[in-house]
Amino acid sequence: MTFRIAFFLCCTAAFITKAQPYVSRDGRFQVDQVKGCAPLTVNVAIIPPNVCSPAVPCEFFYETNPIQNVFSHQYTVPGIYTLRVLFQAGVPIDQITITVLPNTSPEFEIYSCGGNGVQVNITDTNYDRYVIDFNDATLPVETNALTTVTHTYASSGNKTVTVRGRNLSADDNCSPASKVVNAVPTLPVPTITQLTVLNAQDIQLDFNAQSNILYRLQVAQNSATAFQSLQNVYETSTTTINNLQTDANFYCFRLGVFDPCNNTTVYSNTICSSNFDVSVLNNINRLTWATSSTGVSNYSISKNTDPPLNAAPAATSLDDTNVSCGVNYCYQQTINYSNGSRSISLSKCATAQSTDVPAVVENISSAVGTEGSVDLEWTQDPAYVASIYTITKTVNGTFANVNSSATTTYTDDEYLHDVVTCYTISYTDACNNQSPVSVQACPIRLIPTRQPDNTVSLSWTPYEGWENGVDHYVVQKFNGEGQVLVTVNVSNATTYVDNVPDSQNQIVVYRITAIANDAGIASSVSNAFTIIKEPNLFHPTAFTPNDDGLNDIFNVYGQFITAFEMRIFNRWGEMMYVTEDLEDGWDGHYKGTLMPEGTYVFRATITDQVGRTYDRSGTVVLLKKN
Repeated sequence: MTFRIAFFLCCTAAFITKAQPYVSRDGRFQVDQVKGCAPLTVNVAIIPPNVCSPAVPCEFFYETNPIQNVFSHQYTVPGIYTLRVLFQAGVPIDQITITVLPNTSPEFEIYSCGGNGVQVNITDTNYDRYVIDFNDATLPVETNALTTVTHTYASSGNKTVTVRGRNLSADDNCSPASKVVNAVPTLPVPTITQLTVLNAQDIQLDFNAQSNILYRLQVAQNSATAFQSLQNVYETSTTTINNLQTDANFYCFRLGVFDPCNNTTVYSNTICSSNFDVSVLNNINRLTWATSSTGVSNYSISKNTDPPLNAAPAATSLDDTNVSCGVNYCYQQTINYSNGSRSISLSKCATAQSTDVPAVVENISSAVGTEGSVDLEWTQDPAYVASIYTITKTVNGTFANVNSSATTTYTDDEYLHDVVTCYTISYTDACNNQSPVSVQACPIRLIPTRQPDNTVSLSWTPYEGWENGVDHYVVQKFNGEGQVLVTVNVSNATTYVDNVPDSQNQIVVYRITAIANDAGIASSVSNAFTIIKEPNLFHPTAFTPNDDGLNDIFNVYGQFITAFEMRIFNRWGEMMYVTEDLEDGWDGHYKGTLMPEGTYVFRATITDQVGRTYDRSGTVVLLKKN
């Protein structure tokens, strides 16, 4: 039998390559080919007694224009042509039809089999017959379209398979197609590495497929055992399954490596989707899923705001209690298998809900500005998310107005520090739950008093608005340019006396800052109060210019003086002395002569640091004492 097959193949191959003569319509000439792939060469032979010679030329119409005595022509463009020959001496024109086909390489698939076998599947229908050359010691095999041929190689490794198409009664000149196939002793079992639920209808599978291997995909709905054939997979490492209901079911898949030579299938691991969902309870987002636990090592659930949540293989639900009312959370489950594969669910989102009463605002800080405003700042339990804050203002114990803020700060531009003003704060959370009203927070009101000797007594209202109260107060003293002169911690006292002499700064500004016992709370700051000290001008009523170093000169004294002029007159109005130097005084002389005892008149004009002018005049007695 083997010999007969080989003989048939040999003879068939010889028949394929042998040219056939085809006679024209009227039998005056013949051609070696009437059909073939482009480019097709046709050779013409004249049948006697017809003659085509230089002496008796013939005209050949291969395509359009005639040429004389040219007995061969190559057709390059596919189509149907009429080859005509015009003879001399009144012989009628003779013709034959030439068919030129597109030179299309045939389509085919190669499947690897076990035992170094391969199967060629002819998927092409453009030709009458197909010749398969396995490029080893065996002869080519001729077959029909849409058929399969198996072959076993003597060894493993990459092999080249060539397929060419041919048509009956035609030149065997069509271009072949070649593909490389890996002959293997045993087909490798695939692994589905990842399953991804794309949407409510589609699931994508990724796997470690190899070339030239035919795979068969199976699916089981809501089961990991009741599998049904789904589709063949070839020359791809990913496929998408459509028309599913992933929100109502879970689907398990396995991928089989198919040996077409032996009609056997070995299946991969099983991987399943998850019918994953989230439901909203009071302060809980409940995550539930349905899937098969076969081969599962654990579940990992990603969350858009926090680290992933984890669950054991036997779990079918998980309560997420780390949620805040009104916040939208999105979850996605990943099933991790012990072989390293994973299955990724759809992402599911839900807005957390709660009926709990929000915690009260407990720490309100206030900082009084310099232009009739106060800035409020507060903290609250971060477990509650406020949608809007309500700020209620009272003045001297009487309701004033209500304002709102979307943040934990608010500025009142109509604050007056000379009246008792207080604020309370409440809020509505994202679930429309109303918090209790906070305690009153009244900005610190500083009320200083200046004594005649320029000593300043400070008193202020204690600050209330913090849950754990005030740790201490800080008194700050500034000069007129805003530079800090003194900073003093005064524990929990609400009074302070500034009696430190200061002849440099006539204008001073005081401000009180309260520091909370709890860390992280903004300090509260009182209104700034400006004190303008008096120059406190004075002068002696008598002086004794006897050079004993005691009371030898007369002058007008004071503080914070920036400009000065003094004149001295005798009883007749004659000016005895004039000076603009605050450090100089009258020593009782006029033109170098000590004036007699008696009463003299002085006039002084003085300007202080704030630009106020003082006129002082009076009398002074000049005494001469030994």
